[in-house]
Amino acid sequence: MFKKIAIVAAMAATASFATWDFYPVQDAGKASFKAGLYYDADDDWSQAGLKIGARFSVIKGLEISLQSFGYQFWGETDCGGCANGGNGLTDMTLGVRFEVAPMVTAFLDLNLPTGNDDYDGLGTTRPTNDELSLYMGAQFSLPTGVKGFDFGAEGGIYWGFEHDNHERGLDIHMGAEARYEIPTVKGLAPYMGLQLKYRLTESEYERDKDNHDYGYDDNGTTQFNLWLGAAFAIDPMITVKAHLIFRNEDYEGANDDGNIHRMDGEATGVYMGCELFF
Repeated sequence: MFKKIAIVAAMAATASFATWDFYPVQDAGKASFKAGLYYDADDDWSQAGLKIGARFSVIKGLEISLQSFGYQFWGETDCGGCANGGNGLTDMTLGVRFEVAPMVTAFLDLNLPTGNDDYDGLGTTRPTNDELSLYMGAQFSLPTGVKGFDFGAEGGIYWGFEHDNHERGLDIHMGAEARYEIPTVKGLAPYMGLQLKYRLTESEYERDKDNHDYGYDDNGTTQFNLWLGAAFAIDPMITVKAHLIFRNEDYEGANDDGNIHRMDGEATGVYMGCELFF
């Protein structure tokens, strides 16, 4: 039981790593700021917090951003002997997107492990995963010919650097999202997105007593995320949104191996936020 709790806590901190969105960058000189509340739960475990982000289009086709920074209110498991806690500042991501063609955008995200790394006790989820990592790839936004309908897709490689004698296997991510603004309700746009992750190489750890690398045999692990929600543009400067998210992981390693680099795990969550455009 305690081993399972530790694994859930370890994998939960990585569940949000992604680009700003799947759609083209804004026009030069445009900027936006967003903030939102999130809540995730799986059996007796749950976490909640606040995320903020900001982006700015420096020149035509070039966008820089700060993403996924915020404060985790709690991350803990409700069980006998489990501690309360898991609160503190979270990691942050610095991103760059560049439009290389009318429908193709290249991106590079750098995740910085700036979050609180204090461990509050059994069953708690720290707000950081202690990992410096890169996520790089390309996005494709296809014209649909349907007024109010937008579609974007993304493919990328997630590369985590070694830390604390552990190194994540190389992951490939593929995702897409579609949204449609309802003509009869101005500003209301339901959306649906999904993301598939696949581990190409196994994660490894080094034992201090013999300085030898050992593998977790987790290559082939898959993660599937699905989200459903709606956005509503109150006016051209303010959009509010909310969605449900469902996560499912098919882990190929041993479930009791203590791998700190599991993917997103299994959970159901909700996000509610607001974006301001300038």
